[in-house]
Amino acid sequence: MEKKVIVPPGIDPSTMPYSPGVQAGNTLFASGALGVRDGALVGNDIVSQARQAMENLGAVLAAAGTSWDRVVKVNCYLVHPDRDFAGWNEVFREYFAENPPARTTVGATLPLAGALIEVDITAIV
Repeated sequence: MEKKVIVPPGIDPSTMPYSPGVQAGNTLFASGALGVRDGALVGNDIVSQARQAMENLGAVLAAAGTSWDRVVKVNCYLVHPDRDFAGWNEVFREYFAENPPARTTVGATLPLAGALIEVDITAIV
């Protein structure tokens, strides 16, 4: 099985110690995405950061030639799960209104100060 690194347009892979996505066979594994655009957090609320994280993951999906309807698993890490779980569900439903993928959501500490959420996905290519 061949391994292929997936890098969306506009991303400089030399600035990160990991690949935004890796395709193995017909499976895409996207690295965790934060609510960051142009190197900065997009806001200090869960909905803004979750939407941006999903947009960032959408760029990886597009670069691999696949789409949201092919996502089979979502992992989400929330800094404040008690407070932000409902906001995360709101954004999740915007992307997966029907036939949602399997999902795990857990509480976590994230390395970027102010980050509230990190999301990674697995999809079929």
